[in-house]
Amino acid sequence: MQPDCPPWDLPEKASDVPSVVSGLIAFQQFVYKNSEKHILLHGDLKTWHQRIFRDVVPIRYYAGNYRGVDPARPCLERDVQVGGLPGAPFAEVHNQMRSLSDEMRDAVVETDKYVKGALTPANRARAVIQLAALYSGRFLRIHPFPNCHGRTSRIISNYVFGRYGYPMPDYNPYPRPGVPYAQVTAPCMVGDFKPMFRYLLGVLAAATLA
Repeated sequence: MQPDCPPWDLPEKASDVPSVVSGLIAFQQFVYKNSEKHILLHGDLKTWHQRIFRDVVPIRYYAGNYRGVDPARPCLERDVQVGGLPGAPFAEVHNQMRSLSDEMRDAVVETDKYVKGALTPANRARAVIQLAALYSGRFLRIHPFPNCHGRTSRIISNYVFGRYGYPMPDYNPYPRPGVPYAQVTAPCMVGDFKPMFRYLLGVLAAATLA
């Protein structure tokens, strides 16, 4: 018998805002202190998803746990769609996130090497934005959690910018970003990360000039 799984409705109630904002601020502080030496992997994403959203979920285990097969957490056994486009099947999420984590560890190491010898500031920035678009875009394509992938993808890009000394955009958690962000996340669901790259290029330029 399928369990009665309450939906995680968004946006959260006004009373939930301080909890989410507190978690996001804690993540920013973590990046300031640790991003140069620490590679953000999938276990970190679970930790921070739990930290940021633990007080706003209808079921406690929605925060910080991937969709997947888990007899102790039956409401995680479900697929998700975004605009009619599917995320990874729940039975494949754990393996896909582990693979993404391994690939991003290698990508960060390679980007570290590249930016040290980049011939121009433009080449350096392009490499960093490419990494941010790939990491956040691949994460969005999988859609591993029950909800709140947009804000999690934005902390991924902020981590990448912070690691390489660029200003982290001050994303307002409420309301959600408008049309531009929605237009670049949809292509990520089918593996097209170029719109995300162009979007993050503009975001980083605005943050740098602010």
